[in-house]
Amino acid sequence: MTFKFAHFNFNITDLARSLKFYKEALGLKEKRRLQAEDGSYTIVYLSDGSDSFELELTCLPSHPQNMIWANVSFTWQW
Repeated sequence: MTFKFAHFNFNITDLARSLKFYKEALGLKEKRRLQAEDGSYTIVYLSDGSDSFELELTCLPSHPQNMIWANVSFTWQW
C-alpha cells in the first residue's frame, strides 16, 4: 500500500495576506475557489501544478480567534 498527500488545509482569517505569502514564497497559484453564499467562509485551493497535491486555505474572517488550524488528507492505493 502506498500513501500520498491529497491536500493540506490551513484555516486562516486573512485571505489576501495568506495568498500573497504562498504565491510569493512558494510559487503556488490559485486552482479553484469556493465561497459561502452568506460570506461566512471562502476556500481557496493552491497548487504548483507539478502533481495533484493541493494546499487548501479556508478563510474564516469572522472567527473569534485569530489563529491557524491545520488538517491533512491522505489518499492510498492498495
